[in-house]
Formats: sequence, C-alpha cells, structure tokens
Amino acid sequence: MDLDAFSRLLGDEGQSLLAGLRDFDPAHELSVATRLRRDHPAELVSAALAQARLRQRAVAKFGTEDAARMYFTPNGLEQSTRASVAAHRARRFTGELGVRRLADLCSGVGGDALALARAGVSVLAVDRDPLTCAVARANAEAL
Repeated sequence: MDLDAFSRLLGDEGQSLLAGLRDFDPAHELSVATRLRRDHPAELVSAALAQARLRQRAVAKFGTEDAARMYFTPNGLEQSTRASVAAHRARRFTGELGVRRLADLCSGVGGDALALARAGVSVLAVDRDPLTCAVARANAEAL
C-alpha cells in the first residue's frame, strides 16, 4: 500500500469498507473481493482487505478492541511492540523516571508512543517513512 491508497482508506468510503470487513473470514477473501469490487475501486478494496487481515493478526499484540481501530503496515505490525510490554515501559518512564515529554525516534506504527501517551506523556513520534508516519498519526487519532 502506498500513501495515496492509505489516505483513501481513511476517507468515508474506505472507513465503510473497513467496518464491513471487521469480522470477515480470510478463507472467503476472493468472493468478498469480487463482490466489493462491483461497487468500489479495486485498489481501495485491496487496501481494505489487506488492512482487515493485518488487524486480525494484530489482535495478539494489541487486543481485540485496539487492533480493530488501529492501522498497520506489514512491517509495522511485525516490528511493533506488544501492548503489554509498551504499557510496562510507559509505567517505568512515568513512575520511576518521572518522564513527562519524550521523543519516540523510529516510532513505527506507534505502539510505544500510544502507550506513553495513555500514561500521560507528551510524545513526539518520529519515523523516516511517510506512510508509517501517516499510519502512526491515524493510530493516535483512532485511539
């Protein structure tokens, strides 16, 4: 997925597709894709299906509720910190170290940044890849 496809996914049509795919069965992906492509652009359907698959895989790291609202890239999901680990780190930063502001360099999709923000830290999340930055920004807005 490129930045343009991701931006379209964040629009009303993309959000509608994602909502409809929340509980989709990957075993039926071909029939679902065929049906959706009758009414939606093929690239948007592909992006939504890819995101739905990533969200299903993300449940193990982020839990059902957060994973269903977050956005991912394949590499971003693989490299992201498990939510329980990120929350533990955030507690250490705030409790033991008294951190209130932090720059998360190479933040990826924002797993650590989100946990830090939930713990009350003002976070500047930085990444080199524009798509990854857009995904992290969308995650911060979603959560």
